[in-house]
Amino acid sequence: MKQNLKQNHPVLTADAYRLGQAHTLYHRQEPAQPELRLFATYLMVVNMTIGDEYYVPTAYIDETKAEKTAVYLTLTRQEIQTQQLTRIPQFIVEERCDEEPLPPGDSSAATLPPQGEPFEDNIVPLPPNLQTDPPNKPNPP
Repeated sequence: MKQNLKQNHPVLTADAYRLGQAHTLYHRQEPAQPELRLFATYLMVVNMTIGDEYYVPTAYIDETKAEKTAVYLTLTRQEIQTQQLTRIPQFIVEERCDEEPLPPGDSSAATLPPQGEPFEDNIVPLPPNLQTDPPNKPNPP
């Protein structure tokens, strides 16, 4: 699934709630310990509507729904709130990680099959300080 992760792609929960947009991967430098909820890699999801960031372990990405225009999670909205995924993992705060910006994705490619509650298919682009490529930079041929 990692090869399909692109910046700006919508991230949807298992109950079809639009969590936000994919932004960056963070890889833990020390060994992961999933039994202690210390996962190897986290996906930062930016929600421009409510101004929040989520740090979702990539172990919760639903590999069975490999989609080119969206990222589906195995967690529901309630599970995300219960697990407090808006808290920045300590290894990121202490800079004991490798940061991997996602390649730019087509933010207009959010044509997804309907599931559960519909979500808005107009994606608000990330602000310039969170984009990997400045908006005024010409695209290479």
